[in-house]
Amino acid sequence: MMSSLMEALYFEFENAPVRIVATRKIPEIETAGITVKETETGRELMVNLWLAWELIEAGVARLYEEGITDEEWTQIHYRERFQPLGQPTPLPEDFYRKAYLTFKQALKRSSSDRSTDVERLGGRFRDILESRIGKIMRLASAEASAQTKGLQPEEEALYRELNSLIASWRKEIRELGE
Repeated sequence: MMSSLMEALYFEFENAPVRIVATRKIPEIETAGITVKETETGRELMVNLWLAWELIEAGVARLYEEGITDEEWTQIHYRERFQPLGQPTPLPEDFYRKAYLTFKQALKRSSSDRSTDVERLGGRFRDILESRIGKIMRLASAEASAQTKGLQPEEEALYRELNSLIASWRKEIRELGE
């Protein structure tokens, strides 16, 4: 089930609209239900991420949005690493989509498949993720329903799945004592 969830997330991320800036004149493009109007150099436009990658690869555009900045990574990493037992702290809006974008950009910029920057980003991301998973597990295993307002939509889905599974297991095990 989780692999289909990740496939759905990747599909959603690749089809999310992003802002790009034309670095050269972009001619009108028509493809399978998508039309990109002719755009002059320096103008901004919104396109799906997959199309943005194609335009960037063709050398006619660059991303306007850079994903998650180094400063944001540092702040999030600090909060998650040094407050591991608290409630989940709010993450920037669309954190996982922006993280995906950040990793894809870093991989495209790197000269080798695993550059130092990508490895450093990956380490921070793993630390953040493990902290978030622990917090979600604690919330999901509580008998009382928990506040989930600090969670991203992807985390809320994990919370609901875990909470349901744990509640069902708890109920069945308690029946042993009756």
